Amino acid sequence: MTLEELEQKLPNGFHDAHILKIELDYLAATARLHLSLLVGWPDDPVPEREEYQEAYLNLTGLCFCSIDPPDPNYPFIPNGEPVPASGYSLKPDDLPALSALAKRFPEDTWCYGFFLDNWNAYIQIAAKHAEINWIGTTPRHAE
Repeated sequence: MTLEELEQKLPNGFHDAHILKIELDYLAATARLHLSLLVGWPDDPVPEREEYQEAYLNLTGLCFCSIDPPDPNYPFIPNGEPVPASGYSLKPDDLPALSALAKRFPEDTWCYGFFLDNWNAYIQIAAKHAEINWIGTTPRHAE
C-alpha cells in the first residue's frame, strides 16, 4: 500500500499529524514513524472531533528518507512536544532531484512528503509499502 492509499483510509489523512519519533534502518530498508494522528471527524462533538491516537507508520522497501534542516527563524528546537506535520503527495517540482532519482527506484516505489510546521521544512520518503499499526484499538473512523 502507498502512503497516498493509506492516507485515504485515515479519518483526516496525515493532516495535523504529530511526529513523536522516527527510526530508520537502512540495512533492512525500513522506516518507522511513531505518530499521533487526528482521528475525529469534523461532525463529531467537540471532544471527539479533536481526538488524537498514536500509531506506528511502518515503511518497507525504503529507498530514501530525506529530512530538511529547519528554518532558523522557526521554533525548531525540541521542547518535549511532538513535531506537527501534514502529509502530501510528493511531485517532481517539490524535489528537483526526484525525476533523476525515480529512474533508479525499484518497480512500484512511491514518493511522499511531510511538511514540518514548526521547522518550515520537509521530510521526503521513497518506499514500496506502508502500513499503520494502531497503539490501542483502531479508531472508529479508520478503515
